[in-house]
Amino acid sequence: MKQRRSALLWALALVLLAAVIVFVNLPDSRQKTATAAAQGSAVGEELPDFTVTCLDGSDFTLSQHRGKTVVINLWATWCGPCVKELGSFDRLQREHPEAVSVLALHSEMVTEDVAAFLSAFDYQMPFAVDREGDLIARLGGSTVLPQTLIVDPDGIVIYNKVGSLSEAALNALVFPSDGES
Repeated sequence: MKQRRSALLWALALVLLAAVIVFVNLPDSRQKTATAAAQGSAVGEELPDFTVTCLDGSDFTLSQHRGKTVVINLWATWCGPCVKELGSFDRLQREHPEAVSVLALHSEMVTEDVAAFLSAFDYQMPFAVDREGDLIARLGGSTVLPQTLIVDPDGIVIYNKVGSLSEAALNALVFPSDGES
């Protein structure tokens, strides 16, 4: 009798676990909204305009950077590869301010004070935090970081991929003809 009750409890526990796994992995409305909102972030599409408030209090509005290549780096302080490549994005901004605008957009998954973290560095590119996760979703991003979007001077997405970029690869994407401006 005791063995039968124990087997029944184990079976019930497994059924409950399976139900939780199925429920957690069902697409929810937020995922559907994120997919719909990401329209315009695929390569070849015009990226819809957006404005985000930067950590220094200024606003970054995509349309105000028309005529320049815009590089958007999705990153987080807790992402080692993200932090490692920030210097490349900052150098790109510093060396080509007339041709390139860079925005470093931190994930809504904030585990520490982003401004305090950045105070240890001398970055000059603008940084913002997507506190709600809406902008990153509209950009086709997720919790997989780092991710880089490159938008040509006419507002067309020419690159949007997850993964780290070496400085040489970043420059080749921004300046495809010769790696320089």
